[in-house]
Amino acid sequence: MKNFNKKIALIAALACAGTMLAGCNSNTTDDGGNTGGGNAPAADGGNAGGGDSGNAGGGDAPAPAPAADLADDGDKLTILCWTGDDIDPMIDYFVANSDYTKDQVTWVQVGTSGGEAREQYQQYLSGGEDADLLILEADWILQYLNDQYTVPLSSLGIDKGDYSNAYSYTTAIGTDESGTLRAATWQCAPGGYAYRADLAEQYLGVTSPEEMQAKIGDWSKFEEAAKTVSEASGGKTAMAATLGGMWQVYQYNRSQPWVVNNKVVLDNAENFLDIAKTYRENNWVTDVGQWSDAWYAIGQDDSTMGYFFSTWCLGSGAMLSNAEGGEGGATYGKYNLCPGPSGYAWGGSWLAPSTKCNNKTMAADFVKMFTVNTDTMKGYALSKGEFVNNKAAMQAIVDEKSNSNPLLGGQDQFAVLMDSANAIKMDGLITKYDSAIKEQFNNAVTDYVDGKYATKEDALNGFQDAVAAIYPDFDWD
Repeated sequence: MKNFNKKIALIAALACAGTMLAGCNSNTTDDGGNTGGGNAPAADGGNAGGGDSGNAGGGDAPAPAPAADLADDGDKLTILCWTGDDIDPMIDYFVANSDYTKDQVTWVQVGTSGGEAREQYQQYLSGGEDADLLILEADWILQYLNDQYTVPLSSLGIDKGDYSNAYSYTTAIGTDESGTLRAATWQCAPGGYAYRADLAEQYLGVTSPEEMQAKIGDWSKFEEAAKTVSEASGGKTAMAATLGGMWQVYQYNRSQPWVVNNKVVLDNAENFLDIAKTYRENNWVTDVGQWSDAWYAIGQDDSTMGYFFSTWCLGSGAMLSNAEGGEGGATYGKYNLCPGPSGYAWGGSWLAPSTKCNNKTMAADFVKMFTVNTDTMKGYALSKGEFVNNKAAMQAIVDEKSNSNPLLGGQDQFAVLMDSANAIKMDGLITKYDSAIKEQFNNAVTDYVDGKYATKEDALNGFQDAVAAIYPDFDWD
């Protein structure tokens, strides 16, 4: 929720709408778009959705955690997060659609990025300050679900049966090692390729998202399109904005988690080093860093054909309203969206009740409004441009054709990404170590393409050394 408060000549057409609270999940990240930094807890296991990913010791799983007897005598609902880009609109919507008043709900900023929040939540929660709900990122959610910081959602009178309309991967990620549901998300985060429709027509001869998808429907086709665009533009236009965006798509299609039985598994990561080097050497991807000022600015000129964006980058919110130029930007409305070379999901943030929660009723009402109730979730999807975690709500919007996105020239991003959302499979592929490990891999990729590592083997060795400094007990695949 990949703090976007920079005033720059933003890609108005793509204004990354709300930085994820998933963005609370993607802002202020490294070039790979992964929030990270700092040391995660010692390797003691933890995986989303079952399996043995990340389990260090094996043995029987712990008994399901009982519902906590939470207090209900607080005077204000307090939510921890690290940016207001999404939580502010959520609070406004909650107040507008309930009997609560604005002074009954507040949020506390802990850190300025997801990575900082991961570290600083623990300090905040160890003190005497109020905290009813926590916003948690996908990359490090298990650190908090499997430790002493959260209580089961059943403590709020919510259970797995309430999520029959949810995308299954979201409940898997919100479930702790014992099988207890402790967190729920309001968003589903499928991603696609947002591209300049005018440049696509000029350089590739395509006039519709369907034609564009036919040109870039797998990675081989995407590379061919990158060559064509580079040649036709005289090297002026790169096919992809950043390696970080490409990596989000590529790494999603792993078949194994990063850690299995205390062993780091590279899976498809090694191949990405080759891809990154090739794209950078041929200028098929720009050399700007993800989330940098330049990353936004290149959307206003012809430096890039497009961006790999999750749905949280495509709605309305702080980025669009704060951007210099805004709707008057040079490329506003000139982008279209297609699925891209492979399906993927990017980020997401979850709501979890804190052990310090003393507003049980209000916390339950907030969680239900954004993660259970189909009507209010549908309303939020339309008001925020948020792909919500409710299949019935999203299908109704698409069937009614009630969403038209001016950033995309009136295209409905929800309709484009429905199939991708339905295909998201992340059960068992998330571990509590992902944030730190992915950050170190992205550092290795950047150093490799920038020439700091002479060979791919050197880059892999550097990655291994960096991870070993954080998790000295891990073995390697």
